[in-house]
Amino acid sequence: MQVEIWTDVNCPFCYLGKKRFVDALEKFEHADQVDVVHRSFELDPTIPAGTTKSVFEHLASKRGWSVEQAEDGERQLAAAANEAGLEYVVAGRDVGNSFDMHRLLHWAHELGRQDDMLDALYLANFAESEPLFGSSERLVRIAVSAGFDASEAREVLDDPTRYADAVRADERQAQELGVNGVPFYVFDRKFAVSGAQPVELFSQVLDKAWSERPQPVVVAGGETCGPDGCEVPQN
Repeated sequence: MQVEIWTDVNCPFCYLGKKRFVDALEKFEHADQVDVVHRSFELDPTIPAGTTKSVFEHLASKRGWSVEQAEDGERQLAAAANEAGLEYVVAGRDVGNSFDMHRLLHWAHELGRQDDMLDALYLANFAESEPLFGSSERLVRIAVSAGFDASEAREVLDDPTRYADAVRADERQAQELGVNGVPFYVFDRKFAVSGAQPVELFSQVLDKAWSERPQPVVVAGGETCGPDGCEVPQN
């Protein structure tokens, strides 16, 4: 069974949702047969690359809030994250263009280590106060902290065409599916869940999707071998 998750590193609910989904998956009887793929979704692709802005200022201008309201909203998110067992730094965080991060995630997926890269990026964004956006070298250091090769990560970041098509393809699929917010989870392209839902709901959907996963249909039969041996042709 495949679970596709559209996500963005800028999104605190994606950070929280990932933890809740993983907690549900760890309890799932068939977890070893679930293929999880993280797909790209940019919350604000209009932010110029190489720039950075404080979370408080961004939220205040985006939602028409005061800075104090933005700070209060971040404290509430921190409380929810802490309750789920996650670290969350309220002050000192920034926002920015996430396209290069999505390219790194596609590179990591090719290496079979997408989850490691995403966890490292989430921790850098939500559990550390050092600015995350606007610096390729910062992204290289994060990749290295997750066990990736520095020179290979730098090569990906230095070539803006690498994995760019893969990011755009994910975003087109999101449009086709009607995704207008993240996190967004799709189970075997049959069931969908939007938002950082409780662990219990993810568990229910995993069970439902597993019970209704496609089964092969035999259209022709013949002699076979099974646990009890091979069929003997009859004359």
